[in-house]
Amino acid sequence: MEPKKESTFDCFCRRKWHFLIGLLLIFSAAVSIYGSGLNYFYDIDEPKYARAVYEMVSTGNPLAPMFNGIPRMEKPPLTYWVMYPFAWLASYDGFGSNALFLLRLPAVICSILMVLGTALIGRRLFGPGTGLLAGVILQSSVLFKFMSVMMKVDVVFACTMTWIIYFYLKRFLGDKSVRTASAGTILTALGMLAKGPCVFLPMAGYALAVGIRTNQRRLDESGKPVTFFSSLSLNGLVHALRQEHKILLLWLIVGSIPFLLWLGAVQSSSGINYLSGMLGDLSYNTSATGSKFLYRLNRFDPYFDTLTSIFFPWGAYLFGTANDIWEKIKKRHDEKLIFMVCVFLIYLLVFTLFFKLKAKRYMLPMLPLLSILISNWLLNACRDKTYRNLFAVGFGWICLIAGLFSYRSFKFSSVSVNLSDRVPVGQYMELMTPFFIALCCFLAVFLVVSLMQRERPVLHIIVGALAITGVMPFYYQTLPSYTSLAENRPYPILGKALIDRVAEVAEGETLLLHRPDFVKKFPDMLYYIKNISQDGKPSYSLGYKAGPAEFIQALSAPGTAGEVFCREHADAEKYPAYNFFRNTGFNDAVLLLDPEEYPEFEAYLKIMPPKISNRIKVEKIELLTIKWVVINVYLVHWEPEDDFSVQNNG
Repeated sequence: MEPKKESTFDCFCRRKWHFLIGLLLIFSAAVSIYGSGLNYFYDIDEPKYARAVYEMVSTGNPLAPMFNGIPRMEKPPLTYWVMYPFAWLASYDGFGSNALFLLRLPAVICSILMVLGTALIGRRLFGPGTGLLAGVILQSSVLFKFMSVMMKVDVVFACTMTWIIYFYLKRFLGDKSVRTASAGTILTALGMLAKGPCVFLPMAGYALAVGIRTNQRRLDESGKPVTFFSSLSLNGLVHALRQEHKILLLWLIVGSIPFLLWLGAVQSSSGINYLSGMLGDLSYNTSATGSKFLYRLNRFDPYFDTLTSIFFPWGAYLFGTANDIWEKIKKRHDEKLIFMVCVFLIYLLVFTLFFKLKAKRYMLPMLPLLSILISNWLLNACRDKTYRNLFAVGFGWICLIAGLFSYRSFKFSSVSVNLSDRVPVGQYMELMTPFFIALCCFLAVFLVVSLMQRERPVLHIIVGALAITGVMPFYYQTLPSYTSLAENRPYPILGKALIDRVAEVAEGETLLLHRPDFVKKFPDMLYYIKNISQDGKPSYSLGYKAGPAEFIQALSAPGTAGEVFCREHADAEKYPAYNFFRNTGFNDAVLLLDPEEYPEFEAYLKIMPPKISNRIKVEKIELLTIKWVVINVYLVHWEPEDDFSVQNNG
């Protein structure tokens, strides 16, 4: 078979590759960095990473991630490590107003590297034009833009996955060099340090693709018909694994060594077993999603509903892309498509069976592959009737999704802040109008370029990408803003506002008391607690499981915090929080209660002697939580002895 003739567009991209890849990276940086300077957290996970890396820098211990002075065992350390240099820079300003921007820069950098990796994978698979436009598609998708400014493990892990797939693909297509094998090993090690064994899923996809290729070659040699399903012979797969066992063992064993070294180092330095904590977290995440195999398998649908919304607007073209892939692998052997399909299906199947794949962020590592496949379909598919029909379905789906987003925002006076949680905007709906006008303009532009898609697919992708990214500044204008307790939109945002209020009512070294679940609901509060520190060292809050009587005792005698912490934690001596509570001479204490906890405290307050109850001030503050719902938080403070006034707004 003669090789496919290179298109004029591919010839141009090949000649101008370095210039065009530079433009793509400039575009990626400009889009990714927008929104990274907002002075609040996008979701409930961001403050956990921010606080953990803050404690790393403040205590000088980068080995053991801590959250509120207690080990944070949910994730391996790579995300904290890539944030560490930027947190170190932020420490020179006392983690001031620019700290969140600096802490988000690693996510921005990782997203740019993902775009670069996507372009290189697409170039190797389908040509330079497909690779460049795949990078444009990826950068202009909604989920990718949201995640590119969030300080959390997802984009770091997705970055390592993208480059792992790139070097695995090079190996699969015949590059058996030491450099390619070494790069794959190093990236596997980084992925293991980012999210543990999840990094081995592309390896499983690689092994499956090698097995299918081996089976197809055997069928060709024997003169038998070759199909994708006829190539799934177990004997051939086992034979292929034997052939590739050296490289697979290299990636598996050597790639795990840095992770094991970190576990050993943190165990010997702090005496804390992080492995048991991570295994416990893994057990919780898998068991919480249902353990019945058939139940999980039943949810293994094509995920078109999820992908078309989070991959907006390009996910709508997955209908045509899926049909194109099916027709190609059904009719003939295509190594490149087989590799992509195997990696994607292994990832999808494992996360469907064991994790909550409906969580949108889990799709992030696969968006580069989907961007490449969609770019290839839009550029290189035969312009027949099937293509035209599926393209029309895709564009109609884009309009439908945009209409549903708009209707829901107007109906509920809210807008999505992170694809999961919605923030109320009823108090300033006038700012929504420019956003919806911009969204309508995007659809109009998309319609015009779509009408020319047969002759100008490149124009369709580039103009569509520029149009959707042009909407983003209008969207960000609709999100909340926070300046102070008196200047905010729409409500004071909980973490910063709560600590600002604590600083106003407390004096000197202040002990912050709460129940343990309070931190789980409002982790942003723990990031801003640093603002009430008197000496610049980390401050910790005391999560206490006791009842109202014990809380009142702790309020009146905050110096007993060290003893209380010891009663709550059997191995307290290992934790930085213990030294803080034991060695700090607290002058004041403040108790924070959420609406579910306050009634119990209020009932106890009513039966207390007036001599005590008159000295307890309760203040109700209406705040916007990290889950973007309005809630009342109760701040309980012990009044000085010469002031018996009570302000109880509860």
